[in-house]
Amino acid sequence: MLRRVDHHYILHTAPPWGVTRAMFTTLALVLSCLAFSPTLAAQVNNGSFGGPVIELGDAIIFPGEDHALLPLLITSETDIVSWQMGLEYDELLLSFDEVIFAGTESEMLQPILIPSPALPPYLGLQVIYAGGNSLPAGSSVLAAYLKMSLVDINLIPDGSSAGSGVGGIANESNPVLLTDLSGNTVIPTVIPGAVTAFDFPLFLIESQQATALDTVLSIPIRAWTDGPVTTFAMGLEYDEWIVCELTIQGSDFDDLTQGQWTVSEQPTATGIEITLESTGGPVPALSGETLGFLVIAMPLSVPGSWVIDLADGASFVDQSPVGNLLDGVITWWDHFIRGDANLDGSIDLADVDTILAGAYRGIPFPCPDAADINDDGAIDISDAITALQYLFSGSPQPPAPFPDPGPDSTDDPLDCL
Repeated sequence: MLRRVDHHYILHTAPPWGVTRAMFTTLALVLSCLAFSPTLAAQVNNGSFGGPVIELGDAIIFPGEDHALLPLLITSETDIVSWQMGLEYDELLLSFDEVIFAGTESEMLQPILIPSPALPPYLGLQVIYAGGNSLPAGSSVLAAYLKMSLVDINLIPDGSSAGSGVGGIANESNPVLLTDLSGNTVIPTVIPGAVTAFDFPLFLIESQQATALDTVLSIPIRAWTDGPVTTFAMGLEYDEWIVCELTIQGSDFDDLTQGQWTVSEQPTATGIEITLESTGGPVPALSGETLGFLVIAMPLSVPGSWVIDLADGASFVDQSPVGNLLDGVITWWDHFIRGDANLDGSIDLADVDTILAGAYRGIPFPCPDAADINDDGAIDISDAITALQYLFSGSPQPPAPFPDPGPDSTDDPLDCL
């Protein structure tokens, strides 16, 4: 399963004795504006969850592979000491191998797995957290991966795919339950997932998520082939708000051909048709290597999601049509770092200048919500003072989202994108 890699941001701060001339200038501007500070707005309570949920995600068995890791996510208002459920799937296509905790929130919580006897298509699972540990409350907390394996590769039609739903159900030995620290149990809503197994060939546009800090995304285009290929052709369709360019430099295809390639692009009414050819001879069989990257600028209509479609009947390896086409979805969330008023990924004096320039000179904010560093629903002199106190006086860090990008959990009139 392809997952987005989180960005990491570094806060650049200076010790109190390293105050620069820029800080003196900023402090003077703060003091001059202090008399005009408006009344602070009241903070609004955070929103609440819609109810407990166990969600089984989707997973892909790529060509040439025999298994996939299906994510299991839990949403709960309280910490969870155990969860259990039955598992249902097509046992003619898939087998359940194991629960994997590595890389999940459960990894360091001493999870104990208690499976019931396997009676396909049902299998009971119970996970208990030992040593006084508990799975933290939250929305879509990754609790485990379920390893699902392909029973017989011959069940996948040539050049096509086969799939099975994977559901959570209540059976005699394992009802669907979440148990909290007080021993209270609740029956959660169960959202089923799916596993899809693909044969060669396959084109995939990688889905990505972005925040207000990401003005440009680089989206990989990947390919799977069962033999050497010289020419790749694909048709892309996307929304009129999308502006993108294709770059091949730095891709796996660029490395495999040692730079000996040509690319042609033909605009269409709804996107573009691309033909990529190796001029130095066929490249070896591919197993997910990148053909290139779509460089996409943040649309004017953010936040939101946009689909980059691989058009049916317009994709080929050499002269053979490709029927397995996985579209990409790019999503810009209204997420930011509290206090990063200029959206450069750090909090420093430049953010104080941005706050003052917007509050008192009318210069538009890149992200108003980020400039509201004290999270009171208004942008004024108090935000500049709070930023300076955090940077130079050891004051507590800003409210969430901080230090990583995230949503504003406070209901106020400010937004970001």
